Amino acid sequence: MELSDRKKKILQAIIDDYIASAEPIGSSHILKHHDLGVSSATIRNEMASLEEAGYLEKPHTSAGRVPSYLGYRVYVDQLMHKYMLSMNEINQITTALHTKYVELRRTIDTISDIMSVLTDYTAIYTTPVSTGIVIRNIKLIPVDSYSFVALIVSDGGVVKNRTIRTSKPFEPEVLDKLSNYLNYRFNGCDTSEFVPEVLSNEKLLIPVDDSLIDSVFEFFTDVANEAENVDVIMNGTTNIFKHPEFNDIGRTREFLNFIKKDNSKIIKSLLSETGDSTSVIIGNENPVLKDKDISLVVSNYSLGGSMKGKLAIIGPTRMDYAKVISTLDYLTGCINNVLGDDKTGDDKS
Repeated sequence: MELSDRKKKILQAIIDDYIASAEPIGSSHILKHHDLGVSSATIRNEMASLEEAGYLEKPHTSAGRVPSYLGYRVYVDQLMHKYMLSMNEINQITTALHTKYVELRRTIDTISDIMSVLTDYTAIYTTPVSTGIVIRNIKLIPVDSYSFVALIVSDGGVVKNRTIRTSKPFEPEVLDKLSNYLNYRFNGCDTSEFVPEVLSNEKLLIPVDDSLIDSVFEFFTDVANEAENVDVIMNGTTNIFKHPEFNDIGRTREFLNFIKKDNSKIIKSLLSETGDSTSVIIGNENPVLKDKDISLVVSNYSLGGSMKGKLAIIGPTRMDYAKVISTLDYLTGCINNVLGDDKTGDDKS
């Protein structure tokens, strides 16, 4: 159904007011609080049409209407006004970001805490991880005929190493040839190349004993996994009690169970599905959130381009999307500028 301008204005008014009040919105409320230039009867007819089309729902206990998931989607994509952060909110963020020179985790945790305070929802962030270690050198250094040290040197000078012991003896020349081949194959690549399919194909091309190459490739895989290891941290989990739709103990328990530490893998997977721009996942649009009446807004931050993470807000479907999106965009921009590489400063030095 193509929405007319009048229907869009009425839908926007209903969602704006429902977000603010958590109470179903009736035609008389719209007539009183919004100058749309139409009669109460017209508003009622348009609301009935919006309900029939699936943009609004009517709670059994009320004559008013509330937005459906489809209504929220249209609102986020087309109708909501850009939220302008107040000077007080900007000052709170700026104050938090003055901790640039303290330990990174503490800084991002502070920012996440500020985010939960400003929005009154639960804030989530993932610890920054490398977007891939670019390999500059691979060395296999013999210790004796049964053991050697494997090293990977990255473009940033980071060295990963492991002492490997084999079940069969090997000749130093074999180790030297294997080092040369691995450098030829992987120099300039990043650790995302260390996936089972690639390593299995390479193994077929390398004429050395399986116990030798398997140990080396196991080390490669562990280096790649380490680069992708990420923690999920939450702040403001008790903010859910501030929202009337979670006055029900059962719903509150379901929300708290969902965000508990045991579910970090599920939440991490949900965050990873979002793209490079700020993403909004509304309730039933995702099977993980289905029937929980919660939504997720996710943004990305970058530390100098080589380290990346996610900042997100999770809360009731009736969240103030405009404010949340503006707050997230502002915060991620600040992190990128303040905690990322200061190229301007480098040029002046």
